[in-house]
Amino acid sequence: MTKGIKHFALWTVLALCLGIAFSGIALGQEEQDLNNYACKDVMRMTGSSRDVAIGVLHAFILGKKGTTKFETTQLADATDAFIEYCLDNPNDNALKVMEKMTKTR
Repeated sequence: MTKGIKHFALWTVLALCLGIAFSGIALGQEEQDLNNYACKDVMRMTGSSRDVAIGVLHAFILGKKGTTKFETTQLADATDAFIEYCLDNPNDNALKVMEKMTKTR
């Protein structure tokens, strides 16, 4: 698979996940920005909605890095750290927190 096709596939999945994950929060709004979500927005989600939202944050960061490769253990560790941090700091920006958690892993 060429690099261009991989990036297209990654961004397509990301777009689909964004629509699913954040549709409940932004009902009626057409355009969303990941920079507008606080930790409390993600933490208020339940079940698979929260899982998908966290997956979207991971996918966005992978896309920014220009890669589609990841280690599941590192993502799981970063997710655990993200949740713990967000519980203690609900007003912090969710995307910035996830970026911080993935850099340290």
